[in-house]
Amino acid sequence: MHILLSKLLRECDQHALWIADENSKALLVTGIEFAGHLLSNRWDIVCTATAIGIPASFSDFDLASHETKFSRIVYPVSKEKAIVHHVINSAVETLEDSGELLLIGEKSSGIKTYAQKAALRLGSSKQLQKHGSDYLSIHRFNASAAGVPLDDSGYTSLRQPEILGGLWSKPGLFGWNKIDVGSALLADQLCAELPSDNTGALNIVDLGCGYGYLSARVAALASSPEQWRIQATDNNAAAIRACRDNFRALGINGSVTAGDAGSEIASDSADLLLCNPPFHQGFQVEGDLTERFLQQAARILRTDGKAYFVVNEFIPIPRKAAGLFRNVNLLAKEKGFCVYRLSEL
Repeated sequence: MHILLSKLLRECDQHALWIADENSKALLVTGIEFAGHLLSNRWDIVCTATAIGIPASFSDFDLASHETKFSRIVYPVSKEKAIVHHVINSAVETLEDSGELLLIGEKSSGIKTYAQKAALRLGSSKQLQKHGSDYLSIHRFNASAAGVPLDDSGYTSLRQPEILGGLWSKPGLFGWNKIDVGSALLADQLCAELPSDNTGALNIVDLGCGYGYLSARVAALASSPEQWRIQATDNNAAAIRACRDNFRALGINGSVTAGDAGSEIASDSADLLLCNPPFHQGFQVEGDLTERFLQQAARILRTDGKAYFVVNEFIPIPRKAAGLFRNVNLLAKEKGFCVYRLSEL
């Protein structure tokens, strides 16, 4: 896909939009010729693009936030159907008349179905080209022939799935409509770990917060909520939006900020750190994510602080944390997950 995507981006003018997913990072790291604007729901992608001089914006696929119309939108299709439908719908509102929407994907991505749907929505003919194992779908927007909007499951709207017990979430966020088993196990362990009076001041960091489940659970344990300050951070724009709404709804004392594995959190600032590190980069498995979260946790945590990690049981936290933390204690092993307490003292 990188070869095809690189070629298409080189052909773009300054009014083009590149919707970049996790698979696009390699192109940015090696350098890419692109004259337009990049949009991503991932903080690390936006920071990488900006560092090499490509104008970029971080949002939950909010194409309409741009003041000008696009001549071309280049989009490697996402794994989640609601996002793809949302982007196709948004293309109708943001493309110039006769502007192009280019969809790229492997056969398994559903690209053939998306090509048919995009043709109807944009009032265009269906053009599907095969490039090796990838497919390119080209659609020229015809405003006078545009079809009805696709069902995007109300992508832009936050909602409160019953299973979340009142917490807000939305599509576009990994595991958005469930309570993660590992996070629940970690939260249960905190009840036994935290002091019984819970009245002292604490600076808490929720690293990779998602919609804010762990922040909500730990905030509920505070005897004096105003003395506990929680900083939640995530790489995903949908997570930031949902978590901020949950902080407001629950009156949690703290802030929610975008960051790459906690990159924007100050060093030596946390008394307590909570983390359920993903072993997926977007929807792809990436081996070094746990190490990155551990490294950031060691940087953020104060000398007398404690970090609590929950990971799949096959991830060797004691080995990965060696050299970063003096003490690594296994607190629980259940349901395929392990909870560890890490500290320097």
